[in-house]
Amino acid sequence: MKHRCQFGVYGNGEENPNTGAFVSQFVPQFSLWFGEYSQTINQQITLTGDDLTDTKMIVVRHNKQVNQQQLVKIDGTLYRVNNVAGDDEINAYDVITLVRYQKHG
Repeated sequence: MKHRCQFGVYGNGEENPNTGAFVSQFVPQFSLWFGEYSQTINQQITLTGDDLTDTKMIVVRHNKQVNQQQLVKIDGTLYRVNNVAGDDEINAYDVITLVRYQKHG
């Protein structure tokens, strides 16, 4: 695993010095090393059928902190955790399906 990503949530970040209001932004909680996970042709077709064309799959060491309420930041791009295929055995890995995050509002 040679890539690093941050897991976190979208929430109140720094205070705007001009207005005093907090600016909503990605707030990191922890970071993990990950590896790229290749999709088979069948998986790509299935994801396209589910309208999840802008997806990425990564593999991390099993971590109980990872859940579907989080966002992941990879190279400046935010993704929403869509699915966690976890495995809690010794030396296990979790396959995480990510969908590019679109801020609403």
